[in-house]
Amino acid sequence: MRMAKQIMIWGLALASSAVEADAGACRASAESDMARRVALLELYTSEGCSSCPPADAWLRGLSAAGWDGRKVAPLAFHVDYWDGLGWRDRFADPAYSQRQRWRAAQAGSDLVYTPQVLLNGRDWRAWGYDSLRASLPAGRSPVSLRLDIRAAGDGIDVDAVVKREASAPSLRLMLALYENGLQSQVAAGENAGRALRHAVVVRRLDGPYALSGAAALGRHLRFAAGQKVGQSGVVAWLEDESGQVWQAAMAACPGG
Repeated sequence: MRMAKQIMIWGLALASSAVEADAGACRASAESDMARRVALLELYTSEGCSSCPPADAWLRGLSAAGWDGRKVAPLAFHVDYWDGLGWRDRFADPAYSQRQRWRAAQAGSDLVYTPQVLLNGRDWRAWGYDSLRASLPAGRSPVSLRLDIRAAGDGIDVDAVVKREASAPSLRLMLALYENGLQSQVAAGENAGRALRHAVVVRRLDGPYALSGAAALGRHLRFAAGQKVGQSGVVAWLEDESGQVWQAAMAACPGG
């Protein structure tokens, strides 16, 4: 029987089926065990890019198409390198552009583009609901990830527990606080005159946290200005040094 290491990380909050909430509050949990590997789906997008709205709509439709957080954990990273072309994306962050460039460098390229979809850290150009089923990794994972989240003051506290078999590679933990139900009326640039709707927009990115033996970490993720608790949630994932994702988990506040 393989030995498993246990890493406790205290601080944020994520959801699966168990959710409790008061008005303006949130408490949720999610667990991805070793028997199933939950994929991380990253969309790099911008309100300044005329090719991006179809990809944003595709990402918004994942849940309705049957792809919930127990199979795939989606996130939309708004990049800032379109901001100088007439419209400033209020959800963009230089850190997200930097992450996309790091992803490209890990693949031996200096090319970044929008919309770009990454599946478990790898460029995935055949995105579609049917092709997603065929592209998901099969089999078990050498790591499990449990998340518990709760609203606290100006943000969300997260508790994460990682169990890993001795054969698991060196991994690091990443956390993303997201928000649903966002929209913008674009007044300039390539999408001038369009009303754009967004889902699972990353509002805070936290990490990486190296997982080398047992460790404990406390984190509080602050909401972005105007962020709504009831539309929020957290995605956590474990990636290796090459950026390949080995496990993910997603927890959402009611409505998030």
